[in-house]
Amino acid sequence: MQIAFHIGAHCSDDDALLKSLVKNRQILSDHGIALPGPQKYRRILSEAVGDVIRGKEMRHSRESLLEAILPMPDAKRVAMSNRNFFCVPNRIFENGQFYGLADAKLTALGEIFAEDEIEIKLAIRDPAAFVPSAFAQSSGRSFESFMSGINPDDISWVYLIDRILEAIPDVELTVWCDEDSPFIWPHVLRSMAGVEPGTRIVGGYDLIGEILSPEGIEKLKLYFRKNPPKSEAQRIKVLGAFIERFARPEAMVEEFDNPGLSDAVLDEFSEMYQDEIAEIAGRDDVTFLMPEIG
Repeated sequence: MQIAFHIGAHCSDDDALLKSLVKNRQILSDHGIALPGPQKYRRILSEAVGDVIRGKEMRHSRESLLEAILPMPDAKRVAMSNRNFFCVPNRIFENGQFYGLADAKLTALGEIFAEDEIEIKLAIRDPAAFVPSAFAQSSGRSFESFMSGINPDDISWVYLIDRILEAIPDVELTVWCDEDSPFIWPHVLRSMAGVEPGTRIVGGYDLIGEILSPEGIEKLKLYFRKNPPKSEAQRIKVLGAFIERFARPEAMVEEFDNPGLSDAVLDEFSEMYQDEIAEIAGRDDVTFLMPEIG
């Protein structure tokens, strides 16, 4: 069984991946890919992971867990998503660590599905936007309490990736930048589904649709019907042109209150993020999805 698990990160797609995949439920089913509803697996999988971490006998065996999760018994692959798999937003920096609960939870996941092929899907985001957005999703805490004294240099996606690969050594890890998602959404969906690059899939322009005006998205669809892109680079170029012309202004600027970070720290975050993107893109132990520019 192939287990494809999208683990967030927080403040990236806000379950947009699930919403786009649902549009392809029949297509996925035809390929033997199960897409259970989140209510079917989030609680039961969390319980199983917790049992393993605490050294307790699991309430659900792998077989009974899959039986409870899978809507189709003959599935060869299951796609699941839970941005709170590591923790809720309040605990992202608990004890001064960046997703400090990740190691134990991933190790437990690997034990539960030891006989399966596990794929982890992760969207990363510029910490200059990620930190304020994550704090906005937390509740009842001061910013200082939320950050738990973490060193800004320790907010590292590269380090998190290293820990994922260490926790599940045979995992197939796919990473992309949330900032690129509108451009590469078809590839993200196919990666999650585990289908071939040319497989017909619906919802590839869902995120672009959130950026463009209604007029813009209709013109984009018409343009692509009349002028199918001859390459991926051309597709990206066309999307960029339509965003430049038809983007809704409010969709291009994210408004959030800066709870307590200086401009210097925010600039440092962004600079470090660009360095990490370059490092991740050059790794051979990670599949990194990024726009193809001519």
